[in-house]
Amino acid sequence: VHRQATGACDTQPPQRGPGGFPLHPRRVRMLAPRVDERRCARAGGAPGTDLALVGFAAGRPVWQRPLAFASGPWRLDRQLIGAAREGLVLSDLEVWSPASGKTIVPARTHAVAGESRRVPDHEVHGAALYHPRRRAVYLFAADVTLLRRDGGVFRLDLASGERTLVVPVATTLLGGFDRVEEMALAGGGRYLLLAQRLETRGPGAASLAVVDLESGERVFVARHGEGHVCADPRLVAGAGRDFGFAYRDGTERRWVVVHYRLASPA
Repeated sequence: VHRQATGACDTQPPQRGPGGFPLHPRRVRMLAPRVDERRCARAGGAPGTDLALVGFAAGRPVWQRPLAFASGPWRLDRQLIGAAREGLVLSDLEVWSPASGKTIVPARTHAVAGESRRVPDHEVHGAALYHPRRRAVYLFAADVTLLRRDGGVFRLDLASGERTLVVPVATTLLGGFDRVEEMALAGGGRYLLLAQRLETRGPGAASLAVVDLESGERVFVARHGEGHVCADPRLVAGAGRDFGFAYRDGTERRWVVVHYRLASPA
């Protein structure tokens, strides 16, 4: 992954972490098609990090784009918050093609009063997924305390900007909640897959939820690693009805991968 240079910082000797292990400037964000995220220190010792996405085909880089949003003389930082074959979703809800790097859906923007520049309407930090058939982005945002249970998975209509709650956040009596960390589509786009991690004090399980977008109901929920410290839940949607769910079990110090198949075709 890291032997082929895609930019100046790829060719520099890697920095070392506290344990002496190398800190590589790139990491794979999706594999089919393959898209890497590259982080480079800014030139001249300027504070911050320049982020870019690099797309590959047949093992060779075929496109790359910086993640920063150009707003007049300013460069506004953006993050990749969703990576699936349907599209790469950025934190301002702009969507790029993972195959070509071209913009599928531009970010909604508004003018800054008194300045000749525009800025994005949205700044989202939770997991997100682009649904091309519904022309919508599904995103996770929640505010959970002992006294409040707000948010969940929302559908944002890209034409109107209207946001609708689709899946309320799942919570515990003591204020824990299932944080959605990754999403995917299955069954021809009918089912929304949610990779979740229990946000709580103490050990937290990982879980998979399947939501039928036609009815808005959770039709399947499976919890893994109860009583263990689990992290990094991940999803990969395969061909047809197959998909994979994975998470890191910190208690047993291992990765767990589970192969699922939808019970019937959509």
